[in-house]
Amino acid sequence: MLRRQTLIMLPVMAFVVLMLAIPLWLQRRALAPSGPPHLISFGSATLLVPDRFSPPERSSAGGWERLSMGGPAGRLILAWEPLDERDFPQACTRWFGLPGYAPGPLSYEKDGCRWFFKELPLFAGGAYALQKCGKRLRLITCFEADGVRHWVQLDTFRADRDVQRGFHALLASLRLSDGSTPGPALARSLSLIPEEAGWRFAFPLELTLLFPLGFLVLVTLIQALVRRRSGRIPPEAPGRVQGGLEIALIRPFQMRFMDAALGLTGDTLTVYTFGSPLLVVPRRALAGRISEGRGWFGVRYVQLDLEAPLDFRKMRWQYGGNRGLRIRIYTPDPLGLMLTA
Repeated sequence: MLRRQTLIMLPVMAFVVLMLAIPLWLQRRALAPSGPPHLISFGSATLLVPDRFSPPERSSAGGWERLSMGGPAGRLILAWEPLDERDFPQACTRWFGLPGYAPGPLSYEKDGCRWFFKELPLFAGGAYALQKCGKRLRLITCFEADGVRHWVQLDTFRADRDVQRGFHALLASLRLSDGSTPGPALARSLSLIPEEAGWRFAFPLELTLLFPLGFLVLVTLIQALVRRRSGRIPPEAPGRVQGGLEIALIRPFQMRFMDAALGLTGDTLTVYTFGSPLLVVPRRALAGRISEGRGWFGVRYVQLDLEAPLDFRKMRWQYGGNRGLRIRIYTPDPLGLMLTA
């Protein structure tokens, strides 16, 4: 029989999943095109940018030409400059603060930020970097082609794998002016990055569902253990005893469910919780006060309408005093429980 606590937790879990799934679904569409993408040219390359990004704004700084576009996933920056005397490893070492150039994959920290770096098989030479500073994630790809250095960067506060996959899809659309494409080697190299970099940079969105669900499952397991101990049959209890029953203690504007064991002798009905008496009711006080009914999903119960004074052995501060109490005992065999004892 499903306990009332479980029935309450199930809609709570469903509500939590729904409230988390809706924004996750919306976030996953942040880099997904809603219409034809824009073909953006920068340097000697072109890139297909989802239409969700704004028209590019052009600027110049330090010899670099730059296009900047805002979108729901963050800010996309495309930049280019002519090659200089530095070779590509020297440029990468300077740009990314590498402790020493290596093809990677490398993970390191610099100036309070986490970094990931690896080479990419991209045209004349490419590299990929991740920078995580607080909640901000920066995804960077740079490459050389046709005497020009190219830079693709996405700044976002969404450090999740879906944004990373969207950025990788952008890179797959790269083309040079002569029609050259990155080729399958780029796709293979990019597919390894989520595992090489780990969750510290970008985590699967599904994990955000697991945390609250895990908490709710833990609460449910704890409840199950508490109920099992609460409803156990106490040792050496006199008369007939039935354990593992769910009961409800009901007063106006107050209803509490718990698991209990019930003991019945010729003189008394005793409600036990956690192996000790909670309430002792004289059998004569039950005359004319026993009824039956059906609760949620048709579960049968015996109902006892008790008048004060009540002999509470525990929880007197909550249920004591000169007030009556209604007890519902949920059991599939109510007559066998008490009425024929």
